[in-house]
Amino acid sequence: MPFLLVSCSTYPVEVRTADQLTGTWTDFAGRTVEFKDDGTFTAKDLDKADVGAECSGIAALQKGTVSLSGAYGDVTFDGVDCEDMKLAFYGSPSSFVACFTRDVTAGGCTGELRRDKD
Repeated sequence: MPFLLVSCSTYPVEVRTADQLTGTWTDFAGRTVEFKDDGTFTAKDLDKADVGAECSGIAALQKGTVSLSGAYGDVTFDGVDCEDMKLAFYGSPSSFVACFTRDVTAGGCTGELRRDKD
């Protein structure tokens, strides 16, 4: 019988520079967010994620910006009124996950995004 172990990262990680985030990140459902080194991002299918339920108006192909400030970044979605949304970082400095959340003190969150390997 197959066995699936799911591990949740709960330790905050400091992310200070855009190059730590640059690249394509994917969640378990196949939704992607591509972060660029200028602080912008393009997300696909985020409207079907938890963040899509929290912020009405998020499109299937959504653009936005993230301003880094340590263990989280402040998120702005282009054309969407979504106050207090953050991008939180958990794990270890060499291997961390990112997720959209309004509660960065929760010690983890659902919809974890992992950086795709090149």
